[in-house]
Amino acid sequence: MKKVLISVVCLVFLFSLTGVSLAIAEETVKQEIQSDKEAIQAQKQEMKESATTAKSEEKALRQEIKSARASGDTAKAAELKQTLKAEHKENVQDRKSDKKALHAAKKELKQDKKAARRAGR
Repeated sequence: MKKVLISVVCLVFLFSLTGVSLAIAEETVKQEIQSDKEAIQAQKQEMKESATTAKSEEKALRQEIKSARASGDTAKAAELKQTLKAEHKENVQDRKSDKKALHAAKKELKQDKKAARRAGR
């Protein structure tokens, strides 16, 4: 009788440990998903700020080109135009890489959510 009672108590204890570990794992997954969401939001905000900065820099270069042309300095205007083209190309490349990184982060979040749903079953 003692052996049966001890076996039952051990089984109950093991099941309770499994339940606790599942609850901890579920909480960890929730925290991971939340941190992924926050990272995506921060990344979006950073992209917006970067785009705003790039636009203002390009606008300033265009204004300088306009001023140089108005003053008759065609050499400086041509130089600034080349600078503007290079700056714009770099900004477009940065934007593309930011979008790829954002896409990868969203994909990771989607996979985490999918894994959490599978684990919940």
